[in-house]
Amino acid sequence: MEIGAEGDLKDAAWIDLYAPSAEEEQRVEAELKITIPTREEMREVESSSALYHEGDATYITVRAVERGSRGEPGLTSFTLVLVRQQFITLRYAEPRSFAQFLARTRKPEQAFPSSLSLLLCLLETIVDRDADILEEIGDALDPISLEIFSRDTSSSMESIAAKDLSQLLKRIGNAGELAARVRQSLHSIGRALPFLKLQIENDSGLDVRLKTLTLDVQSLLEHDNFLQTQIQFLLDSNIGLISIQQNAIMKTLSVAAVIFLPPTLIGSIYGMNFEHMPELQWAHGYPYALGLMLLSVVLPLAFFRTRRWF
Repeated sequence: MEIGAEGDLKDAAWIDLYAPSAEEEQRVEAELKITIPTREEMREVESSSALYHEGDATYITVRAVERGSRGEPGLTSFTLVLVRQQFITLRYAEPRSFAQFLARTRKPEQAFPSSLSLLLCLLETIVDRDADILEEIGDALDPISLEIFSRDTSSSMESIAAKDLSQLLKRIGNAGELAARVRQSLHSIGRALPFLKLQIENDSGLDVRLKTLTLDVQSLLEHDNFLQTQIQFLLDSNIGLISIQQNAIMKTLSVAAVIFLPPTLIGSIYGMNFEHMPELQWAHGYPYALGLMLLSVVLPLAFFRTRRWF
């Protein structure tokens, strides 16, 4: 039921407060005798602020993953209120998980005999969405791993130098950030499930769903931990390759400095304006100096090639 709709709120099984105005909050508080938490209170992470009873109402705050306008991962908080036989959702965003929940509630085969069944359906939808995101992260890590550890027919140093490692670093970072957001969402739900179990009395159907949801959250947390380990491994590997790239650049510069230092020294010596230099009056002095410079370049190059330093 939308708050703007006419009618007695006490007759509604589900009330959805989406970015409510002050007037809407006051109406809900007055008619249902509950207190609507502020947006700042919804962001608090301690259990006493996320899970508590107040009068006849039970308050549960969970977090769901949302994507920004540019696809950046974020979290949004839902406060779920159970008051007598009514279910109230308080939110300030509409992530995909909530849109999927709305679609599930509109299916004709879905039945919600109680407010607890609605709440469990929402939590199940958020967990399903978290599972989809973890699969998306795993699919994104596979090509990154192939790009980092791919075998090239060319020399290894040339292959490493040709990789755009900065873009790979951003992709790994985005995957890690998204996995961290999913973990926060799963933790908020996992923390709420034991508290929610106390609300289920002699309802075997809801109890089975709650146990299944608990197992799903635990398995997804383990999978998220595996992905975090893989992300850290790829991050370390990518940073190692970046160090190899930088070392290769410094090595090239060092070789160039060594190669051009001897001819520079020879040119500097023969550029001195001393009167008694033996080669000044020698007819072959100029080609001799040029040949000596060339030889001082070729010999270090040949030495570096034999040692595979260049």
